[in-house]
Amino acid sequence: MARYQEIADSLRSRIQAGEWPVGAMLPGINALQDVYVDEDGNRPGLNTIRAAQQLLVEEGMLTTRQGVGAIVTSAKSLRQVDVIDTLKRAQQGITTAIAALEAPTHAVTLDLSDEHAYFVLTDALGEWAHRQRGEAQDELADDPQDTTAASRLEWAATADKLLDQIEAAL
Repeated sequence: MARYQEIADSLRSRIQAGEWPVGAMLPGINALQDVYVDEDGNRPGLNTIRAAQQLLVEEGMLTTRQGVGAIVTSAKSLRQVDVIDTLKRAQQGITTAIAALEAPTHAVTLDLSDEHAYFVLTDALGEWAHRQRGEAQDELADDPQDTTAASRLEWAATADKLLDQIEAAL
């Protein structure tokens, strides 16, 4: 196995073990060269470390920026993604969304002059929006590519718009 592949395997394992969580910077190339000295005392070259990092960039685990370094973007390699299952789940979500769009809508009239109804509705919407934002942040911390987190943020924004509409109606 090529030396850069061995180093990439080691870095991948260390990222997956949580040594460098999502958002963390890997040590600089010089530091990695010192870490990956082989049994004969040979220090890997700059291009060897860069090639190892590039493998992880291609797997979606790292991003590299000139003058900044390598940043962990995912603890899961794209090699580990079950593409068929992911597409099936996406298809189910799209089918559900289309059905919701095609379903007849029914208007609901609320008596918001009742202070109890107003309080319950606005408090519930506000709390729900807050909870969705918190859950989205947790999901993004675990997986920056999580599409559920984006939906949660959109739902929270919709709740905020509903709250604004309620306020404007009164």
